[in-house]
Amino acid sequence: MAKVIGFCYYLHLWHQTGGKVAEALSEFFHLLRLRQQIGISPTALRRLEAQMRSMILTYQQEQHQQLQLNPPQLELIAGADETFFPGFPGIVLILMDLVSGYIVLEKKTSDRKYQTWFDQVQAALTQIGQRGAIKSLVSDRAKALVQLAIQGLGCESFPDLFHAMRCLSRSIGSRLGGQLARTKRQLQKAQREITSLHLARKPISRKLSQRFSWLQQQYQFLEMGVDTYRSCLHQISATVHPFAIDGSSFQTGGNVAQTLREILPTLAALGQTYQLSKIEKALDQFTCQILGIAAGINLWWQGVEQSLVWEQVDALTQNWLLTCLLPEVYWFSQVSKTKNPALREIYQKAYEQSHQQLLRSELTLTLKKVELNQWRHWATLMVARFQRTTSAIEGRNGYLSRLHHSGRGLSETDLQVLSVIHNFDLQRADGSTAAQRFFGRTFPPLFSWLMAQMGDLPASRKSRKFLEVTASVA
Repeated sequence: MAKVIGFCYYLHLWHQTGGKVAEALSEFFHLLRLRQQIGISPTALRRLEAQMRSMILTYQQEQHQQLQLNPPQLELIAGADETFFPGFPGIVLILMDLVSGYIVLEKKTSDRKYQTWFDQVQAALTQIGQRGAIKSLVSDRAKALVQLAIQGLGCESFPDLFHAMRCLSRSIGSRLGGQLARTKRQLQKAQREITSLHLARKPISRKLSQRFSWLQQQYQFLEMGVDTYRSCLHQISATVHPFAIDGSSFQTGGNVAQTLREILPTLAALGQTYQLSKIEKALDQFTCQILGIAAGINLWWQGVEQSLVWEQVDALTQNWLLTCLLPEVYWFSQVSKTKNPALREIYQKAYEQSHQQLLRSELTLTLKKVELNQWRHWATLMVARFQRTTSAIEGRNGYLSRLHHSGRGLSETDLQVLSVIHNFDLQRADGSTAAQRFFGRTFPPLFSWLMAQMGDLPASRKSRKFLEVTASVA
C-alpha cells in the first residue's frame, strides 16, 4: 500500500509541476517513514522520473502506430501560434485542433519561418495519419502562418478575433485607460488637499479650486471616452457570430462585415477627440482583417449546409434545424464558456429567446426523444466547429509559462511529455480526453497503462551493518 500511495503521489506532483519535485518527494517519503521499504533518495526518484518520461513517450508511439493501421478521415479546424519564454532558448511552435483541443504540434525550434512551420506541421500530421486534413487555420495573421495556410496546406486562413481586437486595445484602450488612471490620481490628490484645508479651517486657494474643477471635468471626459471604447469592443465581440444577437435570424459574412465597418467611424472619432496618435494604423490593420473574419462565418455555414446534404434532411426538418435548434444550442454554448459579465448577459437573453422559439415549434413537440437527442448531438458538433479565436492556444501558452517559471525551464522532452499528458490524460467535464474527441475512439487510460509498465518503486538501500546482521541470523 505504501508503494502505491507513494507512486501515485509522485505522479500527481510530477503532472502538476513539470517534474522538478525530487527533493520534495524525498522529504515527503521520509515523513511517511518509507525509507526502509522503498528507495527515496532524490537520485533514485530522478531515475524513476526519467523512466516515467520514457514510458509516456512510448505510450504515444504505440497509440500512433495503432492509428496508422486504420486512420480516420478527419477535418481539422486548426489554430497556430508561437510562444517565447524568458531565458528559454528557441521558440515553441503550437498547432492545435480547436474543436477537440488536441495538440497536433508542440515543438521547440530555432525560428518561426514558413519553411520551419511547414516541415514541422507536415511531420506531425504524417505521424498521426492525417496529412492534408486541415480545413482552415486561425492565427494572428503572421506572414509565415498565412503562407502556411494558403500555400503550404492549401486551406483557408482566418484572423484570430482576439488579436484583431488587441491592436485596437493597444492604440485606444490602453492610452485612454492610462490617461484616466493618471487623472484619477491627480483628482484624489487634489481632494486630499482640499479636505486637509477644511479640517485645518484654512481657506482654499482659487488656484486649487480651479484645478480641482478642471480635473473633475477631465475625468468625466476621459471616462466617457473609455465607456465609448468599451462599448465598441463589446459590439465587435457580439457581432462576430453566425446568428444575430437579437435573435432575429442567422447572419452571413456580408452582414458581419457591414456591421464591423459601421463601428470604425466611432473609433476614428475617439482618436480625433482624444488626440490619440497612430490610431489610423490600428484601424487600417483591423479593417484589413474584416473580410477574413467574415469569411469564417461563411465557411461555417457551408459546412452546416454540406452536413445537411449528407444527412438527407427534408425541407421542413432543415428549416427547424437552422431556425430553432441550431441557434438554441449555439447560444447555450456561448453562455457556458463566456466569462465577461456584460457579454454573458446578452448571450443569456439570446439563448432564452431561441429556447422559447424552439419550444414553440410544432416539430419539437412531435419528434421522438431519441430523434431530438440525435439532432441535438449533431447541432453540438456543428457549433463546436465555429472557431473565431485561438484562446485555447493562449491558455496552453499560459500553462507552459507557469511551468517554465515555477521550475527550472522546459526541455524538449518536457514539451513532448506534457503534450502526451494533455492529449491522452486531461479530461473535460464529460470525462473525455482530447485524443478521444479528436479521433473519435477510446484509448487505454494513460495512468493505468503507466502503472502497469513501471512496476514497483525502487527498493531501499541496505547498510552493510544491516546485511551482516541479516546474514548472521540466517
